[in-house]
Amino acid sequence: MTNFLRRLLGQSTTNNLRTQTSHRLEAAKRAALQPTLYASWGVPDTFDGRFEALLALVSVEFARLNRDNAPRAADALLTAFMQDVELALQASGVSEAGMRKKMRQVETASFARVEQIGAALRTGETTVPSILNAMFSGQDSAQDTASRLDSLLHQLYADKDGLESALTAIEELS
Repeated sequence: MTNFLRRLLGQSTTNNLRTQTSHRLEAAKRAALQPTLYASWGVPDTFDGRFEALLALVSVEFARLNRDNAPRAADALLTAFMQDVELALQASGVSEAGMRKKMRQVETASFARVEQIGAALRTGETTVPSILNAMFSGQDSAQDTASRLDSLLHQLYADKDGLESALTAIEELS
């Protein structure tokens, strides 16, 4: 009876969306924390490097969800990601007074990268320039790493399981 009332009031879909969002974000985090990305591929093993790796993976899932006509799920994923970023910034010592300004900067830059990566994935173009600029300050010496990440992003975008297949895809591309 309770489940019937929840479905009737629309609460079931909200809880389901929240659960799915949490699951997607955790899958992105698991993939972004794979030691192979840092030890073998050359992704910078720094706060910024890990952030950029996670943002790239969230961008793929955001693009997949929009492609699959699930904009609410895509928006929920990006919102949950930004909430995690805010918690990480608080834990790193950003003051309460500076938090709003810092979050505005992070959100603006992140949304731009999400759109850049999504546009490249939708059109089948490379994400290498975006990766080089965001993760390596445009250094051409990181071309191999950026190319591997580009292959990973395109593979995940094409895969029906998306981030669920990320760990396998990383192994295959290593």
